[in-house]
Amino acid sequence: MLKRLLERFRQDRGLHKATIRVDFFPQNQVTPQIFWLAGKDPEADTIPLILLVYARVLYELAEMNEVRVARELIRFLDQVCERVLNNGGPPRRPRLPLGQLKLVPSPAVPAERSYQADLYEFQGGGYRLDFHGSIGKEGFYLPGAFLALLQSCLDHLGDDALCRLARALVRLHLYYRYRRDFWEGGSLTAGPIFALGSEEIQPDAVTPEV
Repeated sequence: MLKRLLERFRQDRGLHKATIRVDFFPQNQVTPQIFWLAGKDPEADTIPLILLVYARVLYELAEMNEVRVARELIRFLDQVCERVLNNGGPPRRPRLPLGQLKLVPSPAVPAERSYQADLYEFQGGGYRLDFHGSIGKEGFYLPGAFLALLQSCLDHLGDDALCRLARALVRLHLYYRYRRDFWEGGSLTAGPIFALGSEEIQPDAVTPEV
């Protein structure tokens, strides 16, 4: 009996597919990295990974009373996605305004601040994201961490994967406008699941603002 319970617990933990780290260094330098540990198609798996991280970033901002910053990030990413999708043509790859932050390869010095997210996939489908990182000035560092990560995707994802990611981000925003929140715990997984699917929301059910 105990052996079966332990085996079930190990199965329920899911397959550790990837780890994201975003490290901040002195002089406003930032390094986003994705380490793939399992999976045959990292580009395809990047899309749910980015969606889950983004949903968690918005949730953490709301938890830290930075709802205004979260809404600004949503509005800004709507504009970015519109540019990427380029009316059905080849995707554009804009340079995101990172302000004081500078994207760099990982320097040979200790990071001053780090965020890490671990992606797990379950055998029956679905994902789990374990997220942890530094606390303090979240209204600056959390959006900065996500924008640095997104810029890495803009630079390195193939055309098809980048378009799918942009469309999924648009759908995630649609979900939030329909639900009118991004701070409920259920939205951490329900939002990305909706964004990856094909379910439609009637326009009259969507509010103008999140």
